[in-house]
Amino acid sequence: MKVFICKPDLDTCLCGLLLGVNSDDDIRNASGNAPARELVHPEALCIECGGSGQVQQNNFDHHDTEDGFPPACKQAFDLLGCNDSKTQRLVSYVCKVDLSSPCDRLIPFPSLSNIFSGMLFVEKSPLSRFLKGMDILMKVLTEGIDPFSTIPIMDDMKEYITAKEKNRIKLAGDLRDIKYFRSGKGLKIGYLKSEGIGGISTLFSHGCDIAVLFNPAYGDQAVPKFTIAGNGVCVIQMKSVFERVEKGWGGHRLIIGSPRTGTTIPVTILIEKLILYL
Repeated sequence: MKVFICKPDLDTCLCGLLLGVNSDDDIRNASGNAPARELVHPEALCIECGGSGQVQQNNFDHHDTEDGFPPACKQAFDLLGCNDSKTQRLVSYVCKVDLSSPCDRLIPFPSLSNIFSGMLFVEKSPLSRFLKGMDILMKVLTEGIDPFSTIPIMDDMKEYITAKEKNRIKLAGDLRDIKYFRSGKGLKIGYLKSEGIGGISTLFSHGCDIAVLFNPAYGDQAVPKFTIAGNGVCVIQMKSVFERVEKGWGGHRLIIGSPRTGTTIPVTILIEKLILYL
């Protein structure tokens, strides 16, 4: 099977796992959306790379639309008619992470999200991240691990936990420089500059309605990138605002991001527009 992915995150990996993707498949990394011909090809599977909501055409995505489709893994779960309670709970957890929705209670370190993001530091290629991510999720299912609890430390995850712990230390240092603003409608906006993972949830824990994370060296290409997330607040309308300045912004109802090739918008301008429109 030909499989297209873009960003191997928890949602992409769980969607792939549910749909039976494995290392024998022809897995290709799309820099943005999959080619248009593949989005309509009946034998191509496209995950998080275009065709939002078009599950009957093997397209599992929920970005760049205001239709409010659920994350890709929930689309796959519903299409397959799954009724397994363990799988349903894992889908629920991944959806919360993907939508930056807080869990009902704090999960002591290491959470599944902690281990997964640690894996992203260790594994360098999109393909290895995708396959390792599916391995981690499969282990959660086969071992009967509750994704809403602390994940038991297994030998093959120790390297990922160590990498995440280093990230936590770095992020903790960056938190001293959080800046706060108030939008025209009274929303609390938090801004954090950091190369660490986890800044969005941290800003939410500080009472922010809108979290703005700036990573000056994001991804393998080390490009500057903004991520803007709403704590239950819709932010997708800001996508069109920023695209008037630079093309390539993407996202969904609760979270948007600057172009994968990097952003040139000064932070002062970005904050000004958030204050004005939100």
